[in-house]
Amino acid sequence: MEDKVINAFSNPVRVSLLCCLSAGSKNVQQLIDNCGLAQSAVSSHLIKLSRARIVKTEKNGRYVYYSLSNSKTGKIAQVLNNYIKDVN
Repeated sequence: MEDKVINAFSNPVRVSLLCCLSAGSKNVQQLIDNCGLAQSAVSSHLIKLSRARIVKTEKNGRYVYYSLSNSKTGKIAQVLNNYIKDVN
């Protein structure tokens, strides 16, 4: 499980998705709109985040909403995202 968690945070796109989710639950379309990625890319990254148990899902009607499993995740993602911006 540790490998999956570390791998989940090792990708800047996943970190960006986690930052988006730190503001609250969102469905795939909302994440696509916020991150400017293709649907297939967002879905692929969400699968990895789900398998690492970093995000959880909730079905509401025809939509699946993603949210953070732990409030600390958003803080970690924001620190990493800021660090990535500083390094670049």
